[in-house]
Amino acid sequence: MTKSTGKVPFRTLEEKLWLLEKYEAAPHGSKGAVLREHGISANAIRVWAYARDHGEFAATPTGKRSSRDGVMTPRRQSAEIVRLRRELARAQADQEILKAALESAGKAHALLEKLAESAEPAPLQTLSEKKQSRDSSPTD
Repeated sequence: MTKSTGKVPFRTLEEKLWLLEKYEAAPHGSKGAVLREHGISANAIRVWAYARDHGEFAATPTGKRSSRDGVMTPRRQSAEIVRLRRELARAQADQEILKAALESAGKAHALLEKLAESAEPAPLQTLSEKKQSRDSSPTD
């Protein structure tokens, strides 16, 4: 066994992504062997996975995009699914409220039409019609 110098080796973004891939692909029970083989801790893997899943590995310092852009991990997919389900539930609730409001508005409109019809006086005449009716009416 080699003695640790306490110095953490520098790992490039590509190395970190490769190690994450290798660690995640390892079957249950042999993940620790991958960590020991490469001298990394489980915490480092968690930090790298978090950074990858939250887009912190999106671009390298040189401005080049990583080869894993657009790839969603299972954890990130699950979080996205939960978020989308919540958003869908909110939209469905809003839709139900809008349907009820539209139905109420339709009923109110129909009621107002009925009230207007029953309370409507004789049709209004225009000024020219009134003048014609006055002129054509027999004078006593």
